[in-house]
Amino acid sequence: MSKNRRAGSIVFVLGLLVALTPRYILPVCEFAGKKPMNCGFMGRAEIFLGVIIISVAVGAFLSKGAEALRWLMLVAVVTGATVLLVPEVLGYCPSSQMPCHYGTVPMLRLLGILLVIVSSVGLALSRGGEPQST
Repeated sequence: MSKNRRAGSIVFVLGLLVALTPRYILPVCEFAGKKPMNCGFMGRAEIFLGVIIISVAVGAFLSKGAEALRWLMLVAVVTGATVLLVPEVLGYCPSSQMPCHYGTVPMLRLLGILLVIVSSVGLALSRGGEPQST
């Protein structure tokens, strides 16, 4: 399996988990049956970021050149970092009793870290495949 297919497959799974976590896996308060709160906006933003990551992963999976893979992995690194930052910027429930506080946000942080690591490795591998010009 080529490096673009491996990188694309792993990033796809992580993007799918990012998209599904706030709604289905560890739902934010609004989707868990509680009244709408700040975490609902954060959850929707994370779903949108997950869809972007899935699109990048499909592009990486189908890419034929190292240059395309390099750019797609760079976008995946930035989007993974954004997954980490969204809960801090948009906010979520301050109460530790809320499902977003003890479930959704920790899971999204873990997924964001994994996305940054995997995408950085994919970015590094995409640079190593071509001969360098002097």
